[in-house]
Amino acid sequence: MISKIYIIFYYFAFVPNPIPTLTFVFTQFPDQLIKNRELSMTVFWVILTCRPKSTENSRFANWALVKLKYFYGWEFEIHGKEYLMKDEPCVVLINHQSGLDLIGLMEIWNWRYHCAVVGKRSLMYFGMFGLATYLCDTIFLDRFDRAKAVQQMNAVVDQIQSKKLKVFVFPEGTRNHEGSMLPFKKGAFHIAVQSQVPIVPVVFSSYKSMYSKKNKIFKGGRIVITCLPPVSTSGLSKDNIPELLESVRNAMIETYNRTSDVKDKSE
Repeated sequence: MISKIYIIFYYFAFVPNPIPTLTFVFTQFPDQLIKNRELSMTVFWVILTCRPKSTENSRFANWALVKLKYFYGWEFEIHGKEYLMKDEPCVVLINHQSGLDLIGLMEIWNWRYHCAVVGKRSLMYFGMFGLATYLCDTIFLDRFDRAKAVQQMNAVVDQIQSKKLKVFVFPEGTRNHEGSMLPFKKGAFHIAVQSQVPIVPVVFSSYKSMYSKKNKIFKGGRIVITCLPPVSTSGLSKDNIPELLESVRNAMIETYNRTSDVKDKSE
């Protein structure tokens, strides 16, 4: 039964007009809809998201994830949010500590603007979460095929200007639980320089006093989110990327150290 549900999920995700299929589901599976909660949620998702791959669908994720902070007992102190509240294209860089970053991300997200997250392509196959990322028009990059990844980044460059897109990127490329920042990948900087749009660095303070997978800690607390002033890329070329990357990363590490508990600071 579960496999049938996922087939329905992905069919809805890729079909331009899912309404005929909805009609089929309601007429063919009335008893299952009543008895099976997961199938009911499948149909509910489709009803709410009849615009496949639309950034506007993120408003549902925004609504749901923002509520989780009350459940977890997390408080967010946000500085510089005004840098993201303009209907202008930019590349937003965020340090990546955990999947829980998504809760903080929704605190600075505005679905009224065109916003999209860049993620690895394999995320699209993570069941319900994968479907949600697809429906919210997440930009998937193939990390194992460099030529294809370059093509995908070039497509992002075209969208940034045409849609006035805000692209959210985790430049470390993977989650980091160790209370520091990993080396940054260059992809986001290539996108910003090619698009000639500013970079907005965003720093989440350390979670280590509230969440630690290694030490089995999960409790309430306060997280500081700092949006730094936009960094212009006007007139820059790919030759300037190494210096730009180092400058932005240093600014983010300094902010991380300043806003995190002393014991959690990055070296």
